[in-house]
Amino acid sequence: MRVQKQDKMWEVKTMGRFDKLKLKCQEIAIHHILNYVGKDSKNNLIKLAKIFEKIAGSEGSKRHARRMQWLFKTDHPHLLWWEKIINELHPNCRDKWIMNFFVHGYYGDNQRKRAAFNEKNGFFPPTVLLASITKKCNFHCKGCWAHEYDVREDLSKDKWRQIFKEARDEMGIHMIPVVGGEPFARPEFLELAEEFPDCAFITFTNGSLLTDKTIERLQKLGNVHPMFSLGGWKEQNDAIRGEGCFDMVMEKMDKLKKAGIFFGASITATRENTDDVTSDEFMQMLSDKGVLWSWFFHYVPIGESPNVDLVPDANQRNQIKKAVYNARNTLPMFTVDFWGDGPEMMGCIAGGRQYIHVNPKGDVEPCTFVHLATHNVNNCTLTEALAAPFMKAIRKNIPYDGNMLRPCMIVDHPEVLRQYYKEFQPYETHKGAADYLTNPEIMKKIDCYSCNVKEIMDEEWANDFYMTIFPLEGEYYHDREILCSRQVPQGGVHGGCEKAGGCHCGKDISHLKDEEQKELASSAK
Repeated sequence: MRVQKQDKMWEVKTMGRFDKLKLKCQEIAIHHILNYVGKDSKNNLIKLAKIFEKIAGSEGSKRHARRMQWLFKTDHPHLLWWEKIINELHPNCRDKWIMNFFVHGYYGDNQRKRAAFNEKNGFFPPTVLLASITKKCNFHCKGCWAHEYDVREDLSKDKWRQIFKEARDEMGIHMIPVVGGEPFARPEFLELAEEFPDCAFITFTNGSLLTDKTIERLQKLGNVHPMFSLGGWKEQNDAIRGEGCFDMVMEKMDKLKKAGIFFGASITATRENTDDVTSDEFMQMLSDKGVLWSWFFHYVPIGESPNVDLVPDANQRNQIKKAVYNARNTLPMFTVDFWGDGPEMMGCIAGGRQYIHVNPKGDVEPCTFVHLATHNVNNCTLTEALAAPFMKAIRKNIPYDGNMLRPCMIVDHPEVLRQYYKEFQPYETHKGAADYLTNPEIMKKIDCYSCNVKEIMDEEWANDFYMTIFPLEGEYYHDREILCSRQVPQGGVHGGCEKAGGCHCGKDISHLKDEEQKELASSAK
């Protein structure tokens, strides 16, 4: 099995004596490389990845940095992704993304503070804080949960400041996805982002409030990264989000690309749109528009009387997994599957194991799709909420039966979440939040779905037919049906190429000599 045990991957690493001083010196070196990286991007990016390996605070992040070096050396599309970040983003946006997400948020500060937090509290904190900054929204999209919360007033700016400060200073969290409602409907959000310049605010938005003035401000801030919500092509998307929404998002993407701002797309896959959103044409369109990061979320039957029939079926779920793998390894776009990438995350990430959700009222929820809580930040700290028996139980039992292609306690192991609900008696954070745990008709449909997924994903897991984000060191990506092997793909080392000398993502590989191909193949064996 290619997935390492959690305790091994989270094993603490330092640079020895004077770790903090050495870390600071390495950060200075990174800033120096960023000033010159575009002049010889491939070699300088390899140097950058080597520094990441030096500052890595855990065994897992060290391995990640070594794998990154391998991808760069073999001209994997991940190199193209980094080159786009280096050459196409505004320098302020480029530097903030790299320093906040990678240096502070993953390799450096995060790893060290996680270790110190664990030593003090007896458990590791999450690496990501998901913040529902407001319930307010100017859209009324079908399937959105924001309108479910009965919020008379969002958490105050001072309270959010307190939450962000605890997360960053005590837990080392620098990655803060922001959701709503519509985050840009709350002016104080950008004021908070300015107060925390060393944090990456990955902001899920409908895009309508991104005025030219706001875009100019995002460029100056550099640490707010819009993620446009999409439900497919124009007809599908507008049926969910409103007429004209698709064209509006395309226009906003063009403006952000011109301004050099890092942005992405959030795709909700349903039983109705899976074929379209997983097509090569749709993925290529996103990449061409300048999308650097795309997240695929499977529709989850949440809220009062949810529609389970919208969840992609078992075969479609596998289709999404393979489409995401293919896009990530053939396009200069980092694409993530909320469920299919369970092997990379070593199972479910809920309960504070890797992330936690604070809703507009302050309820601390174990998952953005589990609207249950036992604590609220108006009455406790984030640390106290994470130490709750409800949260501890969730973290302790992951990854359930060991198959990380079935990581979810809502739809893959529904009996697990039902047991937690019965044992710890968390309260619903809005009306109907526990319907998928108590309504016999809904439970029956979820159980049926779970059985169908188990049949397919257990076979995939047993046959090692999955990936941990990118090819491992010494491996190459081929296509949807082969995935990875130690054999160099026909036509060159650039995985996923459809014709010799290049591929549809625009990277020419004809410069690779026969001897270089043989050397790469030999190093992989």
